[in-house]
Amino acid sequence: MIRVLILSLCVAFCCVACEETLPGYGSGWRGVQFVLNESSLNPNVYSYSFVGKDENLALDTVWFTVRPQGMLPKKSSRIKLEQYEGQEWVYIYGNDGLVTDSVLRVLPRQAEAGVHYVSFDDERMAEHLVLEPGQLEARIPVIVLRDESLRDTTYTLFFRIADSEDLTAGDEAHSNIVLRIADCISRPSAWDDWFFAGSWSRVRHEFMIRVTGENWDNTFIESLTREDRNYYLYVFNRELRLENAERAEQGLPPLREDPDDPDSELVFPTVAYW
Repeated sequence: MIRVLILSLCVAFCCVACEETLPGYGSGWRGVQFVLNESSLNPNVYSYSFVGKDENLALDTVWFTVRPQGMLPKKSSRIKLEQYEGQEWVYIYGNDGLVTDSVLRVLPRQAEAGVHYVSFDDERMAEHLVLEPGQLEARIPVIVLRDESLRDTTYTLFFRIADSEDLTAGDEAHSNIVLRIADCISRPSAWDDWFFAGSWSRVRHEFMIRVTGENWDNTFIESLTREDRNYYLYVFNRELRLENAERAEQGLPPLREDPDDPDSELVFPTVAYW
């Protein structure tokens, strides 16, 4: 009887402790976080490029999906976004290969509000940053601006969901986004090193665009089936052979990822296994 009583007290204590430390559906806690593609190697990294868009296009919209956490909102609830400073640790190694020091540095070329994107507190954003009562999912925008600086440089916007007067930021891993903005050829976040037989390079990407007429951006890459990939690998290899033959007639070396590196000849696999 005593053992049963002790066990009951332990269970009751654990339940109380859980309710006090973990926000849940019964606590009244209301949060919101991004819905990410968990199959991606970098699910919170996105890319947008104005390349291939109408030359008169001055701004565009990148949409993100959010989902409420905890209790569903009972009224229109404001979602708050904020830019944060992207940083990284740089490690210094000694002659023995061990870390001797480290420095936290601010990442270069970070997007500027009003130049590369519309500020999150701009009135154009207000109507979209809302979660309606009972809504299970919502799409919210980032409005990107076509600034001249993007023509030769990719700028990165680091932003996250912040606590608003209505909603708390959800899990940190699902509340931060990295958005690369460009108006030049840049690596899409969906780039697949295995499929393309190598890491991203401007030469490789420009060749793929030139011979297929496709932009090879995130949307296009993610739409490909295995059959599509095999078809495009056939096209890449066929056109690469033709181009290298023409280059040989002109006394030029085969197309290279780095024109100054003779060991960087451009190649593609012949079969896509996934």
